[in-house]
Amino acid sequence: MKRSLVLMALGLFFGVMVNTQEAHAQQAWNSVTLTWTTPGDDSLSGNASQFDIRYSTSLITAANFLSATRWTTGVPAPAAPGTSQSVQVTGLSPSTTYYFAIKTGDEVPNWANVSNVVTKTTATAPDVIRPASLALSASALNDTSVTLAWTATGDDSLTGTATSYDVRYSTSPITAANFASATSVSGVPAPAVAGTAQSVTVRTLSRQVTYYFAARVSDEAGNASALSNVPSATTPDTKAPAAITSLAVNLIQFPFLSSAVLLGAR
Repeated sequence: MKRSLVLMALGLFFGVMVNTQEAHAQQAWNSVTLTWTTPGDDSLSGNASQFDIRYSTSLITAANFLSATRWTTGVPAPAAPGTSQSVQVTGLSPSTTYYFAIKTGDEVPNWANVSNVVTKTTATAPDVIRPASLALSASALNDTSVTLAWTATGDDSLTGTATSYDVRYSTSPITAANFASATSVSGVPAPAVAGTAQSVTVRTLSRQVTYYFAARVSDEAGNASALSNVPSATTPDTKAPAAITSLAVNLIQFPFLSSAVLLGAR
């Protein structure tokens, strides 16, 4: 009877000391840290022998505690009563609500009642897949413009819809190193669903100049694609010289000589 009362006190003590704020703090999208204040072997005195930490996607009760998943990695041995202890539970699924509970056991082992049950919903998994790079083509040249065309890639490589395009041009070959210093193209459309044909016309170019073009695609997480291919195009000069409008006829005048003078000259 004395042992039962001690175990009951042990469980109640633990349940009171662990609250929602102390019991878990988000460390990453797939892990949580549980913290608690350690009870003793015999209620509040002596060192207990072990902890049994469980988690589940369903509410944990005394009846289903043993059917919840047990977490054993990095679980500390019980310290002196009143010590704050913790463990990190990792490998959880994203966007999932989990319930956590703990029991303390002594050397017999006698087990405390189930602690309070704390809950945490994990964050959405980070987007680490960048859009696939574009394949640009340059066509429809005229003296001062070039039309670039491409097939939209996706948010995640070739699937979904990306967030933005960054299209640039330069009179020098474009590389990943100098892409940011090239001139930005205005009027670029928003990305369409992957597989959609898209285009933009680059205007206000100069005649008889070779231009280089490149682009990058970004998603909502800020992941940027690799640099596209770098097509080039030389603008033509199809404008003829202006017509002459100042043409005039000028008469050439010679001095008049009389016939007498001409005969005398003989």
